[in-house]
Amino acid sequence: MGKNEFLDYIADYAVNHEWQEANAKEQIRALFVSWCLVFCIDADSKDCDRALQVIYWRAALENFLEYEEFENYMLEFLV
Repeated sequence: MGKNEFLDYIADYAVNHEWQEANAKEQIRALFVSWCLVFCIDADSKDCDRALQVIYWRAALENFLEYEEFENYMLEFLV
């Protein structure tokens, strides 16, 4: 699976699972951290920023939390 395919998988997973569902946000973060590690994506890179935006907006997470809170949560284990 390539970088973009994996990112699409994560975004699709986020779309199909409510953020507030049991373990959903932890699973989304785990997939994202795996994506970063597998493809050597640094937390302060444009690829990382773009990926977070894709996940956040595609899954309509603005209904659950602010972008900055989402970003901090997702990057917790990378920084």
